[in-house]
Amino acid sequence: MEFQQVLKTEVVIVGAGPTGLSMAVQLLRYNIDFIILEKSEKTTPLSKALVVQARSLEIFQEIGLAEKAIEEGQITTGLNMFYKSKLRAKVNINKLGEGLSQFPYALSLEQSKTETLLVDYLKENNRTIRWKSEFKGYEQVDSRIIVSFNDETGQERKIEAQYLVGCDGASSMVRHKMGLELKGDTVPRMFYVADVKLKSSVINKSELFMFLFKKGFILFFPMEGEGHYRIVGILPEADENKEYKFEDIEPSIKQQIGVSVDFEELGWFSSYKVHSRKTDSFGNERCYIAGDAAHIHTPAGGQGMNTGIQDAYNLAWKLAFVIKGELNPEILKTYSIEREENAKKLLETTDKLFDAMAGENSFWNFIRLNILPVIVHLVTQNPIAKKWIFPLISETGIRYKENGLIISSTIRKVKAGNRMPYFTFPHGDNIFDYLKEPVFKLLFFGQNKPEELNTRKIKTVKHSFQYIPKALFGNHADFYILLRPDNHISYIGKDIRQCRDFFSRLNA
Repeated sequence: MEFQQVLKTEVVIVGAGPTGLSMAVQLLRYNIDFIILEKSEKTTPLSKALVVQARSLEIFQEIGLAEKAIEEGQITTGLNMFYKSKLRAKVNINKLGEGLSQFPYALSLEQSKTETLLVDYLKENNRTIRWKSEFKGYEQVDSRIIVSFNDETGQERKIEAQYLVGCDGASSMVRHKMGLELKGDTVPRMFYVADVKLKSSVINKSELFMFLFKKGFILFFPMEGEGHYRIVGILPEADENKEYKFEDIEPSIKQQIGVSVDFEELGWFSSYKVHSRKTDSFGNERCYIAGDAAHIHTPAGGQGMNTGIQDAYNLAWKLAFVIKGELNPEILKTYSIEREENAKKLLETTDKLFDAMAGENSFWNFIRLNILPVIVHLVTQNPIAKKWIFPLISETGIRYKENGLIISSTIRKVKAGNRMPYFTFPHGDNIFDYLKEPVFKLLFFGQNKPEELNTRKIKTVKHSFQYIPKALFGNHADFYILLRPDNHISYIGKDIRQCRDFFSRLNA
């Protein structure tokens, strides 16, 4: 057998879905070498995960991909709720998050297009993916990881690396080799998803259509192109052993929605069980998991893919700073702490929302059919309620608890652990225009001169702003905000010594 040289890199990524590709793109920003393995031969041709939330678009904006994503996708402008064939609520959601993000909406973009955007970005930066390469296992030798995989010829190869990140989906082989288990529940009913081209006098806009009925619902998500929609619903009296086709349920769809519609073309159809599960830990010293490998969700709210993208965003900078020797390896423990807690809260939220939507509970079924449309209309038009709803759905409201990277501190309602709040300056720029560089940032707000801060070997950029948005900070002035590379607040307050101590603790 021909001898194959052991490959060497800094990080091995297993899986080239949205999470794995996001991981690769983030590592690229930090000049960290990686090898990405994917057992498929190319990106998915299917639409799969459809919604790109505002926080993901903010992350894409840092690498110049947000505008491309928006051009490829469809901004959802409205929500229409029907019951018994009648429109019960119609609300404008195009600017649901106005004043809270540069992207105050949800973007409908097929997963196939999201993956292509990320793959093209890697290609433009001279990085390739090892397609048709299947991860087989790993062993830890001292401070290194030796990863085994079968290459495109079927021959076993080895990679020597510092870290391994499994982004290989719900049936993750990396997670299995780590001895971790996805714990949780499976919804007993069967669901379906279909991408269609349709004609209808009712379902004909770049808006979301929700049809409610007893013990069920059907959602029509707008996709790019005229008459192009994603349909999600519950299979009526499904037989788990039967392989369903779209034509099997087409009559029931028309009967349940009660409005005129003709299905002209089917792009994709699948039936599936909905799972709500996560692992107790997202990693250890040398091996980590992210995305569906660590947590799987109901489709309520379009959170799954976006959560995986944020997993990668959280882990990549920590790995990078440790590999470069700028930060103590102990900070890697915060990845599992922060993202496991986030996944736990998300599962609780999406489970409750999905239960209410599915109408399994008789009480929630009554509320859903008779009162929900009124509530949705009132809430989405109330400015105070919108400030609660948008951060929850868009994932801009994620807050990490106090840990080695978060110092308990607050100014007005802005707390350490929050993502840096969005605001615009009088001259038109927004705060995130200054926060694109993947480093620590020290922001000073006030008229006076900020004190000096020596961050030693940890790269940090500093900005001073005289403009202070009162809506966020009231009459407070001369304060600091220390941001991590992922733009979550490590410290907010007037005591620069807190920042000095912070960097002293983190130095490797």
